[in-house]
Amino acid sequence: MSLVFSVPGKTFIAGEYLALAEGPTLFFLSQPCFETEISRGKGDVLGIHPESPAGVFMSKHRGYFRNFDITFRDAYSGKGGFGASTAQFLSVYAMWLYKEAHQMDMEKYLDFKHMLEVYYHVAWNGQGQRPSGADLVAQLKGSMTFFEKRRGMISVASWPFDDLELLLVHTGNKLATHEHLRTLPVFPTAGLESAMLTIRDAFDKIDSARFVEGVKAYAQELLKLNFTCEPTLKLLADINQIPGVKAAKGCGALGVDVMAIVTAKGETAGVKAYCESKGLSVLSSSDKISSGLQVRGSL
Repeated sequence: MSLVFSVPGKTFIAGEYLALAEGPTLFFLSQPCFETEISRGKGDVLGIHPESPAGVFMSKHRGYFRNFDITFRDAYSGKGGFGASTAQFLSVYAMWLYKEAHQMDMEKYLDFKHMLEVYYHVAWNGQGQRPSGADLVAQLKGSMTFFEKRRGMISVASWPFDDLELLLVHTGNKLATHEHLRTLPVFPTAGLESAMLTIRDAFDKIDSARFVEGVKAYAQELLKLNFTCEPTLKLLADINQIPGVKAAKGCGALGVDVMAIVTAKGETAGVKAYCESKGLSVLSSSDKISSGLQVRGSL
């Protein structure tokens, strides 16, 4: 008998860096999902580093977790960029709550403010920028999650644009986000906020043209701030020339590992052919949207 905690992959559609100022963000939560299987045992742990946020959290609650064997399965095979670390933390945090809840409907027991405070305590050593934890909230809620910490605002939407498709492409590159945050200088946020408002307005009005405008504007602001790495910029320059592509951007820290590409409906073939020619992986798309944290099984 075991419990399996299933957590979707996360991608910043917009809001990376703005999240560090507790500003508005938009995440796309997608399949395939990370899974953490927990059964009664002797405290054996596979797939979770002891110095990761999940590992530190379990160490702090050693008396509880020593009674369970834990196995983490990475659906993205260690490629990075889809939130493996936060998926691990969310799973073991939910498991820790299980001793109180003892039922499957975990979400109502998961208060995001308390969860974030616990996460900051195990994920940040006080040096450089504190991780936002916005991705953690998004992986809890699922679908397309708008989150703005400073206003305490969370809302969840489905993909609303019938004439557009979204592809998530992995570049094959990785970045140690915590190292990047450690040396990140203070930066202006007005341009990012303005672009994010355009994207929010596009969802409210289900206006695909305005969504494309907002994604392009956010990508441009990241470029102005030097927050998109050179290898990704070169790929984006090619991708933006492919027929059917409406907008494209790097996602997350420096846009290193994942790109979001918006195309006209039914016009993804050119992007997929380009990715195949460059050895890039199309890992998810707008038809693979996922719910948030799910728990199945029993102990």
